[in-house]
Amino acid sequence: MTTSANAITAFNPAFWAREMQGVFQRDNVAIALANTELRDQLPSGTIIHKPYRGTLVAQTYVKGTDISTFNDLSSTDEYLTVDTTKVVPFYVDELDRMENKWDAAAVFAQDAQKVLNNLLDQAVLAKYSDARTSITSQDLGGSGTGSATVNAANIANLFAVAARKLQDADVPGNDLCAIIGPRLLETLRVSVAGRETGFGDTVGDNGKISNRFGFGLYFSNNIPFSALVTYGGTTNNPTNNPTDGDYIKIGDIKFTFKSTLTTDPATVAGEIKIESTAAATFVNLAACINSATVSAAAYTQISTANRRKLIKGSITATNSAPTVTIAGYGDVPVQEYDSAGTLGAATNIAVTSNAQYPLFMKRGAIDLVVPKSPNVEFRMAEVRLGRFVYPWMNYGVYTFDQMKDAMTYGNIDTSSWV
Repeated sequence: MTTSANAITAFNPAFWAREMQGVFQRDNVAIALANTELRDQLPSGTIIHKPYRGTLVAQTYVKGTDISTFNDLSSTDEYLTVDTTKVVPFYVDELDRMENKWDAAAVFAQDAQKVLNNLLDQAVLAKYSDARTSITSQDLGGSGTGSATVNAANIANLFAVAARKLQDADVPGNDLCAIIGPRLLETLRVSVAGRETGFGDTVGDNGKISNRFGFGLYFSNNIPFSALVTYGGTTNNPTNNPTDGDYIKIGDIKFTFKSTLTTDPATVAGEIKIESTAAATFVNLAACINSATVSAAAYTQISTANRRKLIKGSITATNSAPTVTIAGYGDVPVQEYDSAGTLGAATNIAVTSNAQYPLFMKRGAIDLVVPKSPNVEFRMAEVRLGRFVYPWMNYGVYTFDQMKDAMTYGNIDTSSWV
């Protein structure tokens, strides 16, 4: 039988879908939860003042005697400053606009607006640290003031303690909000499974789930987190290096310490060069986390998909020997492994203070002024055929003194999140 040697694949047509692939973005809650009323009181300028007054003290009056002591009235100025401008610029050539199937400027402008909304969300939720109280291990049946373990058996207590701390500060009980991430939402659903709850199964507009435990429950992937990586062994000696093959994971992103980097960096992403000292090695780790720039001598770049995760979560590393602080937004545990994949067994590395900070507050406790909402401007290029596209926003966020009592946050242990 004679075999065919036909080569007619050039006849095969190519087809393009009606729509290009989308990009998953995070739901935003900032506008729904922050107080935005001050925007109307700032017609121009960048600063709006809102002072607070001192506390009055009562005394006992004795009939027929003069009052000799009077309260000294005092006031303290506070102000919100509109001091942050973010821009996501890009350029689209006119020839591309003519030749492309899709309007690149339009679709990338939409993506840019979502990026800006995400940053606005993170700026508001980062104000959790302004709260005067927090929920720690001892509040949930543990000991000490460190991070608390939350599970299906005690998650209701988390909300009860949050309510109590707000009540202790005389915060009115109406319009309270709790902003939680996927892990706590999962734990809550497991806790109430099989019981009549009126608990929502879906996330609505502005992240609203339902009302529970006296709080309006909101979902966000922008809950702040932080972790402290201490290196150098039990003596914290910055000369004591990790072992070849040990690795750290930020969420599911792997950073592997190697004595010699793989020759072809495209085959193994996220390798960190072990230097002569641990201090120098962890400089490389921080650089790899923070930068999309390739450094062939210090590390191999992580994948595009993983870089996107770090950017979405605004995840950064700050190196200060003998520690690296890793912080950002989302349900992101930081963990260390030895080369065999055993959790917590890496040489001369320890991850501590692995925590996430869900926020419980009275709606409007955080003030947000946005003179320029996320918007897009198109400007024609002067010496080329095309348009520069400037998606940008301008805002200020602040927690005034009184409202620091109207917030509390959970210090939640994330070390077991895998």
